[in-house]
Amino acid sequence: MSFHNQNLEAFLKLLKEKPQLFPESKRQELIELIEPLEDKLETLSVAIAKWYENHDEIVDAQLEILNSFILVNYHSGQNSTSAAALARFSKTEASSVSQAQPQSKKEALLLYLS
Repeated sequence: MSFHNQNLEAFLKLLKEKPQLFPESKRQELIELIEPLEDKLETLSVAIAKWYENHDEIVDAQLEILNSFILVNYHSGQNSTSAAALARFSKTEASSVSQAQPQSKKEALLLYLS
């Protein structure tokens, strides 16, 4: 899975599992950011990453989920990350990572934000 796909999957998981991090004002900002964008993984991922870099609680939660994705890939033999890099990551439950949904990422993001 590409980083951009992992980033969007992690953000969707965050929207679903920690809605308290996204009050109405932040949801509205994200909707306004996402709606005009093309439905391309890289475009959406970069825009969302730039947005959440300004929100420390969201960055921390996002990184925790991304770390769990890396651990899942490592344990399933799809590791492209060094053991030294893995040693920096938190020990998040690998079983808590959800599977990708078959809809477009943009549709999924807008659905969770509305």
